[in-house]
Amino acid sequence: MTCLVEPLPWDSEFFGLPIGKITVCQLDSDHAEKVLAEAERQGLACLYFQANPDDPETVTTAERYGFHLVDVRVVLEHPFDNRPAPVPRYPVPSNLVIDSPRQDEIPRLQDISAQISFTSRYQFDSGFGPVQSERLYRLWIEKACHGYADVVFVARWGVSGEAVGLITCTLDGDTAHIQLAGVDTAHRRSGVGTGLVQAALDWARGQDVRQMQVVTQARNVGAQRLYQQMGFFTREMTLYYHKWLKK
Repeated sequence: MTCLVEPLPWDSEFFGLPIGKITVCQLDSDHAEKVLAEAERQGLACLYFQANPDDPETVTTAERYGFHLVDVRVVLEHPFDNRPAPVPRYPVPSNLVIDSPRQDEIPRLQDISAQISFTSRYQFDSGFGPVQSERLYRLWIEKACHGYADVVFVARWGVSGEAVGLITCTLDGDTAHIQLAGVDTAHRRSGVGTGLVQAALDWARGQDVRQMQVVTQARNVGAQRLYQQMGFFTREMTLYYHKWLKK
């Protein structure tokens, strides 16, 4: 029998309340009743649900049972084939330096990560909100710099300049993943994002993988346009819901 609800220990510990996720991507009334009953038995306060956007019954069921749409999750993919390299709208400036993070600049990288959190699904759920969302992203980049990611790149204007952008990547089988990426708001549309994504692609090609993927939000049109200009294609989209059982 398929388990419909899976507890999420890391999320539960971080946010200080029991959180789980629904393990299927489609819902009807019967499944919704079973899911909520199981969540109640587990004592969960919040449920995550990634829904199939192509199924009208799933969407109407989620709405009927009080699930709150917090995100449209977009997965983009860059296959490593023989296609010619695209020409990005904002080319990489000659004075932009991409290298590894320095231990003493983690607070600066956390400030940039806090800006990335503004488009996250937690920001758009009052049960979590901007404070919790920012705290999560600050921890995310700190852990990435201490081994959580396989590689972290930082962008600077000149070798000794202050960090103005970051990107973190991981490997999973034959696919490399961009996990966290962002540019300080004062330095956007200047080629920093182009340089960071190009560094990530160059690194991934050297890892003997066949593709690179990244997840972003449908609301983050700027990020989607950047990735598309760098040769990424939309692979899939899912609707991301939260359901609060207790607050």
